[in-house]
Amino acid sequence: MDNTNFHVPVLKSDSIHQLVTDKNGIYIDATLGYGGHTKAILDATTENSKIFGIDKDLDAIDFNNKEFVDEKRFTLKHGCFSSIQDYAKSWNIFGSVNGILFDLGVSSVHLDDANRGFSFNKDAPLDMRFNRTSGKTAAEYLNELPEEEIEKILRVYGQEKFSKRIAKNIMKFRETKKLKNTLELVDIINKSVLVNDKHKHNATRSFQALRIFINKELDVLKEVLEKSYDVLAPNGRLVLITYHSLEERAIKDFLVFTDKYLSAPRKMPIKPEFMKKMFNLIKKIKPSEFEVKQNPRSRSAKINVLEKQS
Repeated sequence: MDNTNFHVPVLKSDSIHQLVTDKNGIYIDATLGYGGHTKAILDATTENSKIFGIDKDLDAIDFNNKEFVDEKRFTLKHGCFSSIQDYAKSWNIFGSVNGILFDLGVSSVHLDDANRGFSFNKDAPLDMRFNRTSGKTAAEYLNELPEEEIEKILRVYGQEKFSKRIAKNIMKFRETKKLKNTLELVDIINKSVLVNDKHKHNATRSFQALRIFINKELDVLKEVLEKSYDVLAPNGRLVLITYHSLEERAIKDFLVFTDKYLSAPRKMPIKPEFMKKMFNLIKKIKPSEFEVKQNPRSRSAKINVLEKQS
């Protein structure tokens, strides 16, 4: 399958402009996907630069192995970006990376590939794992978890007002058979939601909630924000493309926390005046009207640019 035909990187120009501060530098695309941002980084840098890509999805890894087979500046890794410190050490770039890009959330490729189970518009097995080689599927969780836990997942990660009704109706469905497919879940959600949202499909919030929970997206984001500090060079940048308020909140909480606590071991008795900030938020960018027209997926996107304080 040629995924390049329908995968348009979100906020590509703005994110690369903020990321590439040194054209001879070292950069990591921590959410490689189908290489759209990586290609732009390669185009924006010289032959002296080094670019590294990480992705959990084996389909994406296979695609990029072929796509960048002749690119000597590029190195690829199958894995989760929460292991970014280990990868940086193995690549011998620890502490010298000029910028790291994170395009958070689910890619258009995942949504368009019905077999992945991310889309509520296509009938498919309820999977939703970024890495299909490990972990439980959405169907397995929904068939095993108690009602209270399902309700909490939908409420906390999807901010779903009708989480109780949806969880209750999932339990009713389970009385007769196992939940297996996306459209079975969509039908349950449609019957549970009492007020339709004009701007969103009824299943949007629940599908988002399950995806975030299954892939531990917020936990991984919080973990990698802290780990990135030591991977970066002085004044190195994190460029984060977010899609919903939960990701924004995780970044904001991290910045507030690291305003007070530094990069020193937390239990060390260091006076606050000797501590320094880890990152500064130097820019926030929203998509232009033109970009939203060209790429509707960018509608809810924002760029957060964090710079390491040295």
